[in-house]
Amino acid sequence: MRSLLEKFKGFMALLSFLTIIPTGVHDLESASKLFYLAPVVGLLEGSMAAAPILLNAPIYVRAALILVASYLITGFSHLDGFADFADALGSGRSGEGALKIMKEPGRGAISTAATALLIIVVYSSLVALVARGWWDVIILSHVSASESMYLLAMVSAPPSYRGLSRDFIIESKRGARIAINLLAVGVIFFVIAYIRRDTICHRLMMIASTIIAVIYTRMKSHRVLGFANGDVLGFCYELAKAAALMSSAALTSPWIGP
Repeated sequence: MRSLLEKFKGFMALLSFLTIIPTGVHDLESASKLFYLAPVVGLLEGSMAAAPILLNAPIYVRAALILVASYLITGFSHLDGFADFADALGSGRSGEGALKIMKEPGRGAISTAATALLIIVVYSSLVALVARGWWDVIILSHVSASESMYLLAMVSAPPSYRGLSRDFIIESKRGARIAINLLAVGVIFFVIAYIRRDTICHRLMMIASTIIAVIYTRMKSHRVLGFANGDVLGFCYELAKAAALMSSAALTSPWIGP
């Protein structure tokens, strides 16, 4: 019973760390030990973010509300990490020089442009998906994005300095937790596939795009920094989500209608 309560506390801490949901638990050590349940957090994020698709409003308005909701739920933290690492990538520096750029409070032209392009890709993809009523694809894009962070942490070296992400990356490498993580993702995808059987190809595209996003981010982060940190995990989250939405939207009809 005590073990279950500790796991529940850890999940609440993880939920509080990855979202703005006020759980009242802020124990980062407990959250890092339950990091393997990141896709479950993604399921909750996606379910809340996709809710505007049910509104009786124009397609473009619903897509905009979903976009805003997805960033509000995560407190813009992943988007901030995306911008920071984009700056480092665009600088052409490596090691301490790249890390210094990521820690600067300001935003460079490269990160501003990259973030704007990311939002355009996500919004345009959401318009296509909302037009078809594919709420399941929107939800699963958040599951895939959250899972990408865990997979990246699992295959990455932790930062050389003590930071918020270090414990999460270390804890992600434990065998039993990896197995539970993969089982959780499989169950989520299977249950939604059972409910919606007409978007199987989209799920396969989503899985492929998530893996590609993880491989790309891991390659770049280790070449530029030598490790992965919180900003890199956030970059991977946003890249995987955008790739999942875009690849699924590419399979929709090119005609949306008025």
